[in-house]
Amino acid sequence: MSWINKFERRLEPLAVHHVVLALVAGQTFFYLAEMFQLVGRERLVLAWGLVAQGEWWRLFSFVLVPPQAHWVFIAFALYVLYFLGSALEEAWGTLRLNLFLLSGWALTIVAAWIVPGMVVSNLFIGGSLFLAFAYLNPNYVFHLFLILPVKVKWLAIIMWAFYAITLIGGDMGARVMILAAAGNFFLFFGSQMVADLRGIKRQAGQAARRRAVKTEASASGPQHQCCVCAKNSDTHPEEDFRYRADGKCYCEEHLRAAIAEEAGRP
Repeated sequence: MSWINKFERRLEPLAVHHVVLALVAGQTFFYLAEMFQLVGRERLVLAWGLVAQGEWWRLFSFVLVPPQAHWVFIAFALYVLYFLGSALEEAWGTLRLNLFLLSGWALTIVAAWIVPGMVVSNLFIGGSLFLAFAYLNPNYVFHLFLILPVKVKWLAIIMWAFYAITLIGGDMGARVMILAAAGNFFLFFGSQMVADLRGIKRQAGQAARRRAVKTEASASGPQHQCCVCAKNSDTHPEEDFRYRADGKCYCEEHLRAAIAEEAGRP
C-alpha cells in the first residue's frame, strides 16, 4: 500500500471516523423505514439505467440498503459489518479504511455502468471488507451458529472458491461484481501479497540449501570420529573431539585415557 503512504499525510485531515457505524445506522434506519412502508428498497438500489434517467441518489443510497432477510439474520449481518469495520479501522487507521470503502464504492458503480440493466447491491463491498479482515487476521476464530469454531482463513478460502466458480459460470452481472470486489482487495493487498510470496520463496530456498548441506555432510561421513569408540560428530554433536600429534582423533573420554596411559609409561 505504498501509494497510500505517499498521500497519507495530505489526506489525513479529510478522514471520517466511524464510517462503518454510520453505514450500520443507515441500514438499520432504512430497514425500519421499509418495514413501516415509508420507503421501498426499489427506490434505493443501484441500477445505472435509472441513474441515467436522473435518479442520481441511487449512487449513494444503495450502500444503505440492508440485506433482504429475516430480522435475526439482518441483525447478525449488521453486527458482523460493524465488527469488521471497527477491527480494520483499529488496524489500518481511519484514513485507509475510508479509502478502502471509497474504492469499493467506486468500483461497484463502475460495475453497474458496465451492465446498466443490472440491479446492484452492496453485498460485494461487504465481501471485500471480510476478505481484508481475513487476510490481516487469518487465525481469528469465528463461532458459526455460536458453537462451531472456525478460523477466518478457511471461511475466506470458501469465499474465494465461490467467487472463482461464479466468475467462471455466472452471468455478466455477477462476474463484474466479483471483479469489483476482488479488484478492491488486490488494490490494497496486491503489493503485500507479492512481498509475502517472495518471503515464503526465500525461506523455502534457505531451507532447501540447509537440507542440501546436511545431506552432503551425511554422504561424506562424519567430520570427526573417535579412533577408539567410533563416536562421531554426527551421532554426538555435543562431544568435543580432539586430535593428537599422531593425527588420530579422540573423544574427550578416550583422549584423557590416552594421555594418562602415556604419562604412566616409564
